[in-house]
Amino acid sequence: MTDYHVCGVLLMCRPEQAPAVEQALRGLAGVELHASVGGRLVVTLEGPSYGYCADLMARLATLAGVSASSLIYHQVDNESPQEEVVA
Repeated sequence: MTDYHVCGVLLMCRPEQAPAVEQALRGLAGVELHASVGGRLVVTLEGPSYGYCADLMARLATLAGVSASSLIYHQVDNESPQEEVVA
């Protein structure tokens, strides 16, 4: 059985700093930007453990330009991998 974690995070920055923050997010594995409006960025993180996601969240909180970071959502999928069925 393996865990797969998805976290929704809201990042806040000054609107003029948003493009630089968006660029920094593009270079991070497991991070996806979904929306950016007026200095508010909606991001999801995906990884194999909560610790992995927590480390990513800490990294996001310390990116240049980010003034606040909030965990909004956390989901864990811990189903066993399904065997592939060949027809």
